Amino acid sequence: MVRFRLVLRGAEQIGTSLSVKRFAVLLLKYGLLMLAMLVTAALSAVTTMRVVLTSQEVVVPSLVGRRVPDAGPLAARHRLLLRVEGRRHDPKVPADRVVAQEPPAGSTLKSQRSIRVWVSLGPRRITVPSVVGESVRGGRLSLEQAEVPVGRVVEANDASEEGTILMQHPPPGETETLGQEGASLLVSRGPYGREYLMPDLIGRKAGQALDALRLAGLKVGDVRYRVYPGVPAGVVLRQEPAAGHRVNPRTALALDISKEGP
Repeated sequence: MVRFRLVLRGAEQIGTSLSVKRFAVLLLKYGLLMLAMLVTAALSAVTTMRVVLTSQEVVVPSLVGRRVPDAGPLAARHRLLLRVEGRRHDPKVPADRVVAQEPPAGSTLKSQRSIRVWVSLGPRRITVPSVVGESVRGGRLSLEQAEVPVGRVVEANDASEEGTILMQHPPPGETETLGQEGASLLVSRGPYGREYLMPDLIGRKAGQALDALRLAGLKVGDVRYRVYPGVPAGVVLRQEPAAGHRVNPRTALALDISKEGP
């Protein structure tokens, strides 16, 4: 009887030992499974966060006029990068400051993208040659060789030969204020640069008409006399150019004047 009880007690101990081992195995198995699920969830959350951050759109800040060491941190605060594309002269933006950017300020851009900028070299110093006294053609050539574009060309009456440059702007020497309009030239029209509107001379006495034209510096190159019925001698019958046309001392004028018949 005692031996039988000992056998049962031993069996119970063995059964209990097997249950503990099985529970430990199950616990370890499901524990590893839960750990794997937690790691997977964490990685998924990190990946999702990265995707959200990289795809988020931000407003592009204004970098024009700022120095590059200041523009870089400003772009970083907006979760953007800075990329210098090149340098160029600019008459208004001082050297070493951002003169242009792409995309422009106020537009949207995905985070971690780059803002392209161009940095100013400052105003371009140009040496302007002296062209006063030269012909327009020669002056243009001299200025273009010095990389100075010619802007306005204004004519004025002067005793100098026609086409002679009387004044220039900017004056000869180094300058930073040339601007986009280029150089301006004042050019002589020559001593015969005055212009008039041709008066109506038809029906007037020829002597008075000729005197008025000569006083104005106009030259009548061709005078033709012909008989016209009903019109006394010495009256202007026809004129070239017609009244209202612009004329100057180099314009060829012609008059038809009546004469007595045979």
